[in-house]
Amino acid sequence: MTGASPGRSSRLETPSRLWLLLVAAVAAVLTVGLVAGFSLAGRESSASRTAHETELLYTEVQNLSYSLADANATAATALLIGPETPGQFTSRYNDDITQAEDLLAAASQRVTGDAYASEQLRSVAEQLPAYAGMIGQALAENRLGYPVAGAYLRQASELLTGSMLVETRHVVTEQQGATSGGLGSSTAFPWWEFVLGVLAIAALWAVSRRIAGISRRRLNLGLLGAALSVVVLLVWSLYAAGAVGLEGNSARTDYMGLAAAQTQTSELSLAETYVALQQIDRGEDQGADASAAASALAAASPENRGDARQVDVANAYGTLNTCAQNVIKLANAGNYQQAITQTVGSGANVGGGGCEPAVGALRADLLKVAAIDQAQFDQDMSNVASEYAGGAAFPLALGIGILGAAAAAYGVNRRLAEFR
Repeated sequence: MTGASPGRSSRLETPSRLWLLLVAAVAAVLTVGLVAGFSLAGRESSASRTAHETELLYTEVQNLSYSLADANATAATALLIGPETPGQFTSRYNDDITQAEDLLAAASQRVTGDAYASEQLRSVAEQLPAYAGMIGQALAENRLGYPVAGAYLRQASELLTGSMLVETRHVVTEQQGATSGGLGSSTAFPWWEFVLGVLAIAALWAVSRRIAGISRRRLNLGLLGAALSVVVLLVWSLYAAGAVGLEGNSARTDYMGLAAAQTQTSELSLAETYVALQQIDRGEDQGADASAAASALAAASPENRGDARQVDVANAYGTLNTCAQNVIKLANAGNYQQAITQTVGSGANVGGGGCEPAVGALRADLLKVAAIDQAQFDQDMSNVASEYAGGAAFPLALGIGILGAAAAAYGVNRRLAEFR
């Protein structure tokens, strides 16, 4: 009797221990499946949101900044040409204002919920009619040959550069940070999945060892299947992390190129404005316009990214910079008529001569680079999302986890059946 009691006690306790081992194995595998599913789906969602919402808003606000700056540059150049403004300048100005209005409307809808960005864009929208009104008055006075046109242009330019562009760039900076953050979160290494996966495999190994000690069987196919499901989830997460790391680096490079090209295009328009204002003010600005023009020209300088696309941009910038610096020197010396001719041409070629061809060539090259970088960025982010199996990431990962948990339950339950 005394020898049977311990054996019976041990036999009675064994099913309870097996139930605890079953729960532990199932919980470990399900936890990995849930965490992997949420993580993969979250990073896929972050990539999609960055590509289709955050970066799109950033681009819209950047284009708004360019449209406003280009409208001002067009109006300033038109005043240099004289009372008869060529039709292409009128069309370009009207197109810029229309585009600015459309971009403001679109961007304002996208920033709903962001109080800071909404307030900044609302302020720009409120000032745009006043700005357009002053430019309209400047052009009207210019057609009549009245010098007061320059005063209206100066007032409009100060409103644009001192308030409207500042507020727009605040939103640009905010969205630039949001886009960079989205890139980072969508390509981050899956530390949680890795750690939990390793812990789950360790837990399954411990469960297997305990069951082997109880049942005297070393191999449990159910627990082996559970371990394989965890390995599949780990490999998927790690492979996706490696793949999106490469795609993310490419996307980040394209995004930086896009941002640089858009900024350079806006700075080019500002340089046009200040070059024209220097000649219109004829020294009354105490050299401020020449200094601002030089700063804008420096900011418009292309970065050396080592690719073929930048060769055309660099060549166009070199031609323009040489021409613009010569114009600034002529105006500084008081040779305003020569400066005007050097800026916009003369006679039948007015508006299409001087520095205008170089300005147009650089603007076209920068816009082309921006369009290419935009398309490549979108493709890179689409590739990032696809590495996570798109919208199917969560159900796939959870399904693998459930299958693994079922395998673990089956493996332990087979040992339980021996005690029934």
